[in-house]
Amino acid sequence: MIQDKRYQTNPVVSCGNEEDGAVLYNPDTDNTSVINLTGQELWAFLKTPHTTDEIVEHLLQNYSGVSGEQATEDTKLFIETLVPDFLLEINDNS
Repeated sequence: MIQDKRYQTNPVVSCGNEEDGAVLYNPDTDNTSVINLTGQELWAFLKTPHTTDEIVEHLLQNYSGVSGEQATEDTKLFIETLVPDFLLEINDNS
């Protein structure tokens, strides 16, 4: 994984918590996205910037029975789904 990239929640995005996850809304793009409870946990974690490896480690520490491979795949999908409207990609090299 590329370690010079970190991901953080976009500060303009609002997060409406629901019983089974959350709804994200970006007023700048008028886009919404629905995330599940695990996504909601990651959303809270990503209030500060983290690398993909840090996100994977967070999942492994907080969810028993999840393999490293599954956590890596889920992290990749989460990031791909939410960048650029909902998550910001921060390049540490800039």
